[in-house]
Amino acid sequence: MALPRLTGALRSFANVTKHEDYSEELADLKTKRSKLHEQLLKSELTWRKITKFVDDHLDKKEHQAVNGDLKTILQAAKQIVGAENGQEAIESGAVFLFKTFHNRECVGHEETKAIKQMFGPFPSSSATAACSATCRIASHFTEEQLTALIQMAEEQNGDDRVFFGKNIVFSFDMHDLDHSEELPVNGEADAQRIISLDYNKFLNNQLNHLQSYGDEKSDPKSLGKVDDSFLWHEVGKYLNESQGSTPGGPTTEDLCCTLYEMLASSKSGDELQNELFELLGPEGFELIEKLLQNRALILERSLTCPNDNRFHALQEQCKRFLGENAKPNYGCQVTIQSEQEKLLLKQYRREEKRNARKEKQAGEDGEASGEGSVSFDPKELRMQRELALLNARSMPVLARQREVDLEKIHYPHVYDSRAEAMKTSAFIGGAKVFLPEAVQRENNKMYEEVKIPHSEPMPIGIEEKIVYIKDLDEIGQLVFKGMKRLNRIQSIVFETAYNTNENMLICAPTGAGKTNIAMLTVLHEIRQHVQHGVIKKDEFKIVYVAPMKALAAEMTNYFSKRLEPLGITVKELTGDMQLSKGEILRTQMLVTTPEKWDVVTRKSVGDVALSQLVKLLILDEVHLLHEDRGPVLESIVARTLRQVESTQSMIRILGLSATLPNYLDVAMFLHVNPYIGLFYFDGRFRPVPLGQTFIGVKTTNKVQQLNHMDEVCYENVLKQIMAGHQVMVFVHARNATVKTAMSLREKAKNNGHICHFLSPQGSEYGQAEKQVQRSRNKQLRELFPDGFSIHHAGMLRQDRSLVETLFSNGHIKVLVCTATLAWGVNLPAHAVVIKGTQIYAAKRGSFVDLGILDVMQIFGRAGRPQFDKFGEGIIITTHDKLSHYLTLLTQQNPIESQFLESLADNLNAEIALGTVTNVEEAVKWISYTYLYVRMRANPLVYGISHKAYQVFLSTCCHQQFGHK
Repeated sequence: MALPRLTGALRSFANVTKHEDYSEELADLKTKRSKLHEQLLKSELTWRKITKFVDDHLDKKEHQAVNGDLKTILQAAKQIVGAENGQEAIESGAVFLFKTFHNRECVGHEETKAIKQMFGPFPSSSATAACSATCRIASHFTEEQLTALIQMAEEQNGDDRVFFGKNIVFSFDMHDLDHSEELPVNGEADAQRIISLDYNKFLNNQLNHLQSYGDEKSDPKSLGKVDDSFLWHEVGKYLNESQGSTPGGPTTEDLCCTLYEMLASSKSGDELQNELFELLGPEGFELIEKLLQNRALILERSLTCPNDNRFHALQEQCKRFLGENAKPNYGCQVTIQSEQEKLLLKQYRREEKRNARKEKQAGEDGEASGEGSVSFDPKELRMQRELALLNARSMPVLARQREVDLEKIHYPHVYDSRAEAMKTSAFIGGAKVFLPEAVQRENNKMYEEVKIPHSEPMPIGIEEKIVYIKDLDEIGQLVFKGMKRLNRIQSIVFETAYNTNENMLICAPTGAGKTNIAMLTVLHEIRQHVQHGVIKKDEFKIVYVAPMKALAAEMTNYFSKRLEPLGITVKELTGDMQLSKGEILRTQMLVTTPEKWDVVTRKSVGDVALSQLVKLLILDEVHLLHEDRGPVLESIVARTLRQVESTQSMIRILGLSATLPNYLDVAMFLHVNPYIGLFYFDGRFRPVPLGQTFIGVKTTNKVQQLNHMDEVCYENVLKQIMAGHQVMVFVHARNATVKTAMSLREKAKNNGHICHFLSPQGSEYGQAEKQVQRSRNKQLRELFPDGFSIHHAGMLRQDRSLVETLFSNGHIKVLVCTATLAWGVNLPAHAVVIKGTQIYAAKRGSFVDLGILDVMQIFGRAGRPQFDKFGEGIIITTHDKLSHYLTLLTQQNPIESQFLESLADNLNAEIALGTVTNVEEAVKWISYTYLYVRMRANPLVYGISHKAYQVFLSTCCHQQFGHK
């Protein structure tokens, strides 16, 4: 399929020609980036080049000794850079050390300063070892050889990137006509009307002509003649000269309107001159000169001429339209008109002709003068045209009939402001992203920053009623003891959750109270099994599927405490916590992980009774469908839905999720009635509104990347501290917590900002200081006096508890921690910073991107409900990942299914279970998955061509009509 092009005119004089054999993939941005990265690696000095240089210039005897020294430099770089940053960063650090020490004998003040500036605090022994090893390697080579190695890299590392469009060569000799000395215009062959085909000669003549006109200043008399009919007369004269009697050219009205629009624009004279020449051609030089000379007067006369009041409101609308859509015009010879616009212009031409005839008759009767016979109001036509454009803006270019307009369907419990937020768009890191109107952007050499401000809370609706605990029945009051009322979201959901059996999907921000909604559905299920005031505990099982073991343990504790008054037993069933068959039978509520529940329900014998007793299935974090663990969730739901259908038993499904874009698809997958069970709450319902900042560091050099991330992190931390807030900085390795905290403290001291980080002195502070000094953790004792601290799973439990207490009391201003703090402990801060998004996955043996679930959980810690009006979440990543996290966290990309990758495994499990015995049953089973829902909505993503999809639709229609 050929790519769409705007116009051939944009390429007419360039070497950009149409590719007939265009075979490049449309989504080739990743390929281009990887090629650019490879080019940069080739151009700069790398560790591989150093080792190759050593191999080429030394014999075998010397080679062994030098190899040991190279390993020493790598080991030193590993200690300075940190093993958690990967091999590429370590090698980059080793190259930096080699370049720093190649002509030095010891570690001097300058070298220490350079290393500290690049890596932050570092062990001096490592630098000394690297320096000694580099000196020993350098002794095997001459100064000229070493200088050649370093200089070669620096020369290649010069900024020789070609900027976009710079390599397009413009030439007027590309499209040569047949050889001819001269070309007559309109059939006239006299010397004055002949244009030479030598473009440069022609251009010089015309420029001289214009310059001579510009030197002669126009006198006041000639300027005085400019009035509201001046434009009309000059355009008429131009058309008569250029067209003569040739039909089919532009009319005077059209050209006047176009010229008036161009003159009224904010462009400079030079820009206008080029555009006017493009529009009017060589014949219009005289007209161009007059228009530019009298531009201000033409506009002034036209604007001050009498005008009807009926255009006043129209003018305001058009001004607003122009303000919103101030975009450049490319190729002014291209005109795009809607059907309404064409009709409008036809109508106006008809009216103009009618008025012209009337005025002509009136002129013949002597009622009007010859000059006043034509009254052209460019404002009127321009306003009408802009109104047509304003209306056409919201209309599709290729209109088609649709039986149902999905956007007009209103679901009662969906509070989605995303449609409004998608009015403006921007390109972030090469991908088009829809952003709210108030977004702020900064783009400099070091990084690109996108700042999305916090949203205002949703105003309370008339129909909203807060549910008080005292109004609930006895069971509800027992379970929610200690609470006065349900929050806003819980109150909206209450009626459906507590008094119906409907399947539900709750999409709400982190921290909005989804756990208590799950509790409402649990209570509804328990109430259904109460007979004569006694709960029949052996009649039902409730299963709560949590995404992580840590979260499963937390949920087990929460539900156990709440349901204890009712005598309901809650147990954890995960890989860590095994239960015997007897224990499972004595338990009414199981908290498990997707993988464990999948294993339990796969067993064909023994656990059948267990799966048949399940009456309520609660799925937490349903938005994980698009991650690696998504297929397990799909398998669980498909198995449950098939069980409901085959046994005609009632199993209620409750899906809990963060805000996601295609909630209707997920609702369809969970068999939720969107008019009753679908509840969608956007960011306005968050307990503390969240402002989000996304920063993408541009450099591709690993060491430079880490350095820039540290600098950007410090800038953002300082900004929050200066405003009087506490900050949590999240990193992804235990030793990185110490390193980042030391680096931030060092920068604060060097820049003279350390006074802002110090905790206020007082009696409580003295007590806290004594507690810290008693700790056996050396780094904790060092960092605390300057207002910094660390927290990770490798610390002693008492040290972690101490840090949590000190941070909540305000004695620690900056806490550097790992993601375990976000999952395990509810410890909020005004601002959270995620420094870097590369995390080491032991299973894969490589670095992977930080999961969206972790990011949302960390951002959920931003904002303290008791103290803050809003919280701030800042994520610092590489530039190529910026659009990825931006689209995920602003719910741009629909949640797609990952089921295709593990389709064979899951199908085998169903065959082994005996639920699928033939092809028809396999097809039926697939229809219960989320893959089926998304494949119908977006077939191209799953490898189904548009043609195959059309055949499928026609087959479905044929079958339906055949049944009828």
